[in-house]
Order: sequence, then C-alpha cells, then structure tokens
Amino acid sequence: MDSDEALLVIEMTIVEPPFILDFASAYVDYPPEFSDDVMEDWRQQKHFQFGDNWGHVQILLDVLENTYGIYFLDPSPGNIKFDETTSEP
Repeated sequence: MDSDEALLVIEMTIVEPPFILDFASAYVDYPPEFSDDVMEDWRQQKHFQFGDNWGHVQILLDVLENTYGIYFLDPSPGNIKFDETTSEP
C-alpha cells in the first residue's frame, strides 16, 4: 500500500475473504455516546444481518475495541466477509 498526501490518494490492494473493510463509521479511543436502548436495537439488527456468524462478528468487534481502541459502528455482511469454506473470519 502507498499514498500521496499532495494528491490525496491512497493505493489499496484487492482483498479476498476473510476481511474487515470500511472504517468510515469508526470511533477511535472512545466509544460513541448512544443510549443503552439504541445500542440494544443496533445489536439486534446486526444479529439479524449476520445470522449464525454474529458470534464471530462480536469477537472481531471486541478485539478491535479492546486491542486497538477502535469502535467499529458499521459492521455489515459487505464489509466483514468470512471465508466461504469455514464461515470463520
């Protein structure tokens, strides 16, 4: 990967599953300020979106949060992709 600050360009590679992409809706070093009710609705929606993979997604989100201080608010099946053969990230 490379970048050019003068041109405002980031070179990115094409990736294959498993991957996590799109950190545009992430908070760094501090969690978002949402009520418990809003977060519970969010969790239910994400559980519905990911189905059986929701447990794996929760582990990934916990690692991002607890290891890197990244609060990733936009997990979706389009930006967290699992290996088709194992259903594991």
